Amino acid sequence: MYDIILKKLENRKKPIDVIVTGLGFMGFGFISSIQHTKGIRVPLVITRRPDESKKFLEKHGFSASCESNPQKIKEFAHRGFICVSDDLDLIETYPSDTVMEVTGTIAYGTDVALRAIRARKHVITMNPELQATVGSELKICADKNDVVITDVIGDQPGSLARLIGQSKLMGFNVVLAGNMKRFLNRHATQEEMKPWADDKGLSVRQTVSFTDGTKQSIEMTLVANYFGMNILQFGMRGPEVDDVQDALKVFQWHKIPQEGIVDYILGRTLFPGIFVVAEHKDKNQQKYLRYLGLGEGPRYVLFEPYHLCHLEVAGTIAKVVLFGQETIHNSIKPRATTIAVAKTELAAGTVLDGIGGDTMYGNIDKIEHAQGYLPAGLAPGAIVKHSLHQDQPIKISDVTLPVNAATILSGLVKGTKTQTSTAYQLA
Repeated sequence: MYDIILKKLENRKKPIDVIVTGLGFMGFGFISSIQHTKGIRVPLVITRRPDESKKFLEKHGFSASCESNPQKIKEFAHRGFICVSDDLDLIETYPSDTVMEVTGTIAYGTDVALRAIRARKHVITMNPELQATVGSELKICADKNDVVITDVIGDQPGSLARLIGQSKLMGFNVVLAGNMKRFLNRHATQEEMKPWADDKGLSVRQTVSFTDGTKQSIEMTLVANYFGMNILQFGMRGPEVDDVQDALKVFQWHKIPQEGIVDYILGRTLFPGIFVVAEHKDKNQQKYLRYLGLGEGPRYVLFEPYHLCHLEVAGTIAKVVLFGQETIHNSIKPRATTIAVAKTELAAGTVLDGIGGDTMYGNIDKIEHAQGYLPAGLAPGAIVKHSLHQDQPIKISDVTLPVNAATILSGLVKGTKTQTSTAYQLA
């Protein structure tokens, strides 16, 4: 398959043009890596700070220009430049093949995705937060407009999707899709995590979302929804282990529903990767799997000790544009969601700072149990109406929601006539 993709990319007379929104850690990682892949080009980056982004690109060896004229952007692209703009209208007016959303935001990301869908362009997200919050609504919009919306291989949900697909192709039945986590502190603050974030070159908000488990809940929400899997309990179980193979010992397999579950294991020595527990009930294959060192069966741990983030994204782009194939999305019939939980005691009037902040964290729950609760991705800017206790799940009725693209698309608030224009009526 990779040979086919590489040949098709190399033989293209015109490269696949990808508009990228966001120039953070992963956005720049993708832009800096895709220059080594023939047949894919980034002519335009849309950011909220174009002057700063232009200087950043130039500092790292790229030819860049601030430009919002589609024709001039095209001319610059032929000369090897990356143009930078804050004009979201370019999503619709610049003739790209696809739009890649890498901001990690939900409200802004929703606006980006809706504009791309309206322009009948494929939407590729490296933004599971967006997918797990309004991905189902966006999928409905995309289907109506005959375009693909997908998250990427490289991020953990997409990498799990690949591993699950490979497992099924080998005749396994996946009973658990899992995430490996090395540290968890539900009440982590930005002040506590700033030194670690600075050391790794990450934003502190991103780092906090990893540490307090929100990112993990969001990613596993996406996996559960795409594959129709379940969870055992609110927040998942997350047993402590010393080794990934210990996953076989720490779950009660007779309690796993037929559709399988998503969960995680916790251990300081674990790889930052992904795994599945899969059954193979064929006695003949069990003999071979024993020979191959996978154990006695009938359950086996299949894992990848890493996920290479932006380096693997080119494969998703090629699959979407060349073959119309998705990797993973939130589905139109989700089984799970991630809801907001108070990280500390919250007083009336507190403005929730959202994912990776100090006021809340996110926890996965079954969709039928989460009715009336605030999706974590819709929390930024919500105003608390009355005091809330630490670790109290936050209800929609506990807050006043802001008006933005995501809250409008979710149907939880109504916007003005302008805000509910054609873009939002796609759903």
